[in-house]
Amino acid sequence: MQASIPSQTLANVLRETLSQQDSLRKKAEQQLAEMEKAPHFVSPLVELMKAQGDPTVSFAAALYFKNYIKRLWPQDENTEDFIVKADRDVIKSEIVGLMVSLDPRLQLQVSEAMSVIADNDFPANWPNLIHNLISKLSRDNYKANNAVLQAAHTVFKRWRSEFRSDLLFSEIKFVLEQFCQPYMDFFFSTHDLIQAHAQDKPALDVLLKSLSLLCDIYYDLNCQDLPEFFEDNMPQFMDKFHFYLTYSNPLVESDDEDSPGLLEELKAVICEILTLYAQRYEEDFKQLQQFVQTVWNMMTSMGPEQKYDTLVCKGINFLRTVVKNPRHKDLFSAPETLSLICQKIVLPNMALSTADEELFEDDPMQYVQRDSDGSEVDTRRKAASDLVRGLLEQFNAPTTQAMSQYVQNNLRNYAANPAQNWKDKDIAIFMVFSVAIISSNHLLGVTKTNDQVNISDFYQSHVVGHLKDVGSDTNEPILKADAIKYVLNFRNQLSLPELTEALGMLASHLAHPNAVVSTYAAIAIERILVLKKDDRLVFGPHDIQDKAPHILHAIFSRLEAAPSPQKLAENPHYMKTIMRVIIASRTNITPIAPIALDKLAAILQLVSTNPSNPQFNHFLFESIGSLARFSCAATPQAIATFESKLFPIFQFILQSDVAEFMPYVFQILAQLLSIHTPEQGLPEAYVSLLSPLLNPALWELAGNRPALVRLLQSYLQTGATQLVQNNFLNPILGIFQKLVASRANDHHAFNLLIAITLFVPLPTLKSYFKTIMTLLLTRLQSSRTAKFTRNFCHYIAVLMSLGIDKDASSDESGVGVLISTTNSIQPDLFMGVLKGVLIDAIPTVLGPLERKTTATGFGAFATSRFALDSPQFLAAVPAVLKQVVTLIEDPAVRESKAKADASKGPTGGSFVISHDQEDLDSLEFEDAGYQTSFTRLATLGEIKLDPTPTIINVPLWLAQRLKANAADPKMQQAVQALDSNVQAVLQRYISLS
Repeated sequence: MQASIPSQTLANVLRETLSQQDSLRKKAEQQLAEMEKAPHFVSPLVELMKAQGDPTVSFAAALYFKNYIKRLWPQDENTEDFIVKADRDVIKSEIVGLMVSLDPRLQLQVSEAMSVIADNDFPANWPNLIHNLISKLSRDNYKANNAVLQAAHTVFKRWRSEFRSDLLFSEIKFVLEQFCQPYMDFFFSTHDLIQAHAQDKPALDVLLKSLSLLCDIYYDLNCQDLPEFFEDNMPQFMDKFHFYLTYSNPLVESDDEDSPGLLEELKAVICEILTLYAQRYEEDFKQLQQFVQTVWNMMTSMGPEQKYDTLVCKGINFLRTVVKNPRHKDLFSAPETLSLICQKIVLPNMALSTADEELFEDDPMQYVQRDSDGSEVDTRRKAASDLVRGLLEQFNAPTTQAMSQYVQNNLRNYAANPAQNWKDKDIAIFMVFSVAIISSNHLLGVTKTNDQVNISDFYQSHVVGHLKDVGSDTNEPILKADAIKYVLNFRNQLSLPELTEALGMLASHLAHPNAVVSTYAAIAIERILVLKKDDRLVFGPHDIQDKAPHILHAIFSRLEAAPSPQKLAENPHYMKTIMRVIIASRTNITPIAPIALDKLAAILQLVSTNPSNPQFNHFLFESIGSLARFSCAATPQAIATFESKLFPIFQFILQSDVAEFMPYVFQILAQLLSIHTPEQGLPEAYVSLLSPLLNPALWELAGNRPALVRLLQSYLQTGATQLVQNNFLNPILGIFQKLVASRANDHHAFNLLIAITLFVPLPTLKSYFKTIMTLLLTRLQSSRTAKFTRNFCHYIAVLMSLGIDKDASSDESGVGVLISTTNSIQPDLFMGVLKGVLIDAIPTVLGPLERKTTATGFGAFATSRFALDSPQFLAAVPAVLKQVVTLIEDPAVRESKAKADASKGPTGGSFVISHDQEDLDSLEFEDAGYQTSFTRLATLGEIKLDPTPTIINVPLWLAQRLKANAADPKMQQAVQALDSNVQAVLQRYISLS
């Protein structure tokens, strides 16, 4: 593979991507984006990774290689292939050797790239991968071996999270047939070398790393099912696992109390394997009881040092798995055994560690993340709590009784000397969480509790006192955080009076000097505001009207006190709570909207200079969008205030090319513009902005495209006539042309085209239809995909829906324009497209509104004079009607009138803008994709255009169309050609009309 870009040129550009100067860095990033389009771009990138020169450039090359593979390697019907086949083949043939040759720091980057390639190509398009891996294993170079083992683990570990399927098991079988015997030979030879080098620390370090990777791979190979090979050789492997659980060697035990050594890491991986076998292959796991005793002994001998944390967590998880299995109930049923578990394993690991206390003070955000119920971080506390819940499943009463005694003991210790013994109460509250919570959800809170624990009584007796005074617990703020977390966890179980009182107290704690306490207060308020009982919000807009100003003032004050934009944006929970208060208030936010807008605009101005926290930024724009949505709904003239405050900041963002914010800005602009009516026309500020928005460079960034399309939809909705008069329609259609040519972007093209079709006057648009249809049909012929076909079918239905309320048989109707335009490209072309593409595609259209439109559009065609008076079309009418009935009978299309009415938003011309009315109070934002990729602002809703807003009941409408033509022999002929089931459905429609 010949490099088309000199390595030195690429090295210089990569070096500049690390520059502290924004202008240099952005220029270099743009250069790289252009360079990567060249064939064989990967070759100089690989050369730079291998180079022994500047390590910074080597790392930058490895990092870019990983991201390049992640972005461009996966291929499906919706993506273009920018990596030529020759490069793909060379990468696959060389990547294992490249891994072996690189520095470990670079290996991790290449390993991730290799995982992406394997996800897409292995084994079908990369059958020699396993052979390549095995061939690189060496008898004497274990550093190289570790790279090979890491590569194998990278390929196999994805099996852990995949759903069971024939395809998956076929892949695993393919690997096992080649890999098992060499793997076992290498495993045992590594063990032998560890024994032979027991006094050689450098050798042991490398060999134990190898054994840890081998154990990782053992888990990978066994994670979906127990292979026959490992079942047959289980005694040999389990013997080695047991050996290393009890193995001790001062040379490889960590001297650092905070970081685990290789031996601790190895034992933790072995405990993971034991847990897998106890969960999945317990009947074949004859050594289980021996390991229970061994792990038990190990857990009771582990000290509190942080280096043992992971091992303790994995060991306790194994014991929990065994405890939960009723078949091993006898192992733990003795009262003294339960007592020992609680005393020797549970209680010591529920204690607040020194590291936790330091984290509480030094890194509040990390503490909240680790301590939250939704955290995936394994901690001793979490493992101990899970073990208690496992015991509760088998021994509810004795476990509850034993733990309750410890709770009371700790509370007595605390009461004797609160200042000195505050940790005892912290443990007591945590023990209550462990015993009382049977099931919980990060988003919903506790959903099921232990009926032997009185949640409200403990709250009144031991929790609420910490909440009544912000200044209490000054010296032990962790107890304050515990109390707030109690409300957060048990919000479903507390009574309405308790919650109402708590909401006021939580609002006061937003000003608490400790950041963890304040953050927990914000999280608890946000969760309480979405709490529902009997499908209704517990706190509606009127319930929080008097509290909203206080909550917002407290959070804004806290944010304004931040010493830098980075610190201001550090805590996304504050901004999420602001967003939630605005949403919960709905139009009641209006009295304080001007102040809130001032505060949000000031924050946006600060963070836009150097965006640092994507989550915070997302909630910031959600807050602005929801504030505009509800304020302008209540007071339309408020739009001027929003535009005057936000436009200067938006202008700075666009001029400074703040890529992270631009998609958000376009969405907010679209929202603000859509508030203006067509009668008002386009405001001058938006007119002046339009030319820059049509700049092709702006559309190059994938994250911009969905937002820009939505913005153009608003332009068309508000001022289509002005756009035509000012010659903007041609460049907008040019954007459509570019989008529709791309598999990745053709759905955006259709969204734009539908807006053009519905808002641009039909007489004006008729002159463009031939070009538009030619583009669509060319793409259909040259590069058809399922997605394109669905969207094409939906668009044709939209077009046929034009004029549906007047005369769908007129030459000026959508049906007439479609047929005449298509046939002007080639005689009888529409009939060919109808039979060859559209009829089969009708049931594939996705989305309730899209399916309703498709049913009405094709229903209009099937009942039009065009269809009935043409022998060609008449022959196709039965097939069209059958597919229309299939759509109508789909539950997603059969909307009630109330639901259809509720989905209507503001009108644009004669077409309804459906915001796909979402339940704002159920919206969650945890899984949004941030950074410069597009993230839709959920509070704004998704614009969907309904070309037939007056048609509420599609079956009724179709029945009326059929009845109007009932006397026509041609319609009778078409209906009689349908099978009896479809005829029966149509007759039912008619009988109800």
